[in-house]
Formats: sequence, C-alpha cells, structure tokens
Amino acid sequence: MHVLRAVVAGTSDALRGRDLLLWAAGLTFFSALGLVPLLLLALRGVALLFGPELVVDGARTVGGSLPSAHDPTAVLVQLAEAATTTSWPLLAASLFPATLYGEGLRRGLVQAAGEHPTKWTGWAGRIAFLPVLVLAPLLVALPLWFASVVGPLYEAGGWSTVLGVVLSFHLDMVPICVTVALVFAFVGPVALPLKVVLAAGVGVGATLTGFLHGFVVFLAIPVDWAIPYGGLAVPGAVAAIGLWLFVLHGLLLFGYRIALSTYDVLSA
Repeated sequence: MHVLRAVVAGTSDALRGRDLLLWAAGLTFFSALGLVPLLLLALRGVALLFGPELVVDGARTVGGSLPSAHDPTAVLVQLAEAATTTSWPLLAASLFPATLYGEGLRRGLVQAAGEHPTKWTGWAGRIAFLPVLVLAPLLVALPLWFASVVGPLYEAGGWSTVLGVVLSFHLDMVPICVTVALVFAFVGPVALPLKVVLAAGVGVGATLTGFLHGFVVFLAIPVDWAIPYGGLAVPGAVAAIGLWLFVLHGLLLFGYRIALSTYDVLSA
C-alpha cells in the first residue's frame, strides 16, 4: 500500500501543471499520418507469410461481425485489398509516413517523462520504431487467424456474443501488450528494466484492449456522425475515429508515466 501511494503521488507530481491531453493530441496527429501506412505494410507482411486470402477474408469477417449501425466492412476490405495488391514501389513509399508514428510516440513519451525534445528526437523515434514495424505482420496475423472463429460468435447473439467478446479480448490483448512493451522499451526515452517493461506492457495493453472493445460498442450506437459536419460523412467518420485514437493515446502516455513513477519508487 505504501508503494502504491508513492506511485500515485509521484505520477501526480510529475503531471501537475502539465498538459497530458495536448501531448495525446499531438500523438494523435502523428498517428493520422502513420497509421494507415503502418497497416498497409503489416498486412502485406501477413500476405507474404500466410497468403493474401487470410488478409482479405479476415478483414471481411471482422467487418461483418461488427455492429451494422456504422458498418466498417467496405473500408476494411478496401484496406486489405490495397495492402495485398499495391505495387512494391508504392508500398515502399509507405515506409516513411509509417515511421512518423514512431516520431509522434517518441515526442509524446519524452514529454511524459518530463524531458525536453531535441533536434534528434524525431529521428530517434523513427529508428526506434523499426522493431514494431518488423514484428507488425506477426502481431496483426493473430487476430486475423481467429477472425473466422470469433466473428460468428459476435453475430450469433446472446451468450455466444459474450464468449466472442471474451475470446477477442484475450486474442487482441496479446499483440497489443507486446506492442506497448516494445514501444516503452525502444521508443521511450528512459531505459526501464525488463520487469517494469513487461508489467507496464500487460497493464497498459489490457487497458487499451478494453477501450478498443469499447469502440465496438460505440459503433453500435445509431447516431449519424455527420450531423455536426453538415451531413458530410467523411469528416464525421474521421472525427469519430480521431476521438477514440485521442483517448487511447492519452491512456498510453498516462500509463508510461505510471511506469516511470513505479520505476522511481522501486529504485528508491
């Protein structure tokens, strides 16, 4: 209990007078530039390792199992087909914007650590993000492999849907926890011990997985996202997705700050 109080106090002191939401907004901007290129590269890697059918069929199954109020199937299938059919020169052009996600992560984590960015912060984040890019196909492949199992459970309703949620939560939690641990270990500016990285990866990853499943509930709400934007569908969809990315990135940065405070307390 004493350790917990010390961690809470350390986290509160580190964030007092600082704008965590502004850091999350900046990271969300970088994710808007890098997320789609990252997914294109990851899905092409899945197609090379396991075949393009897994990518396209998995995307179609995932989209079909999600709530129909805001059906994302067409967008997911279009993304999967682009990833499997885009020429290599065009796909290579995705590498640079994909690494921008790493730059945004580095800048956000530097702020959360109480440090100041330097002229090398951006490049350091891009280079440190390469392990995530290399492992991304394996991390994305796991949910796609089991989409044919989880998807029908979601569609069946009742207790089958509950079982589907439990299965998808644990299946998604594995790649998300691994990704968070890699980000904290390589992209973060502070060299944390392995046990702290693993604990933070599991704790923060499980939280992010839960909020991603909350987005599924959000998709089920039959509210037209275009209403605040004069009936324009694309700006409404972008704003809705951006809102959830903003929340997820805020949680990620907050989790990193907790990990740093925990390390400080344990070291003391």
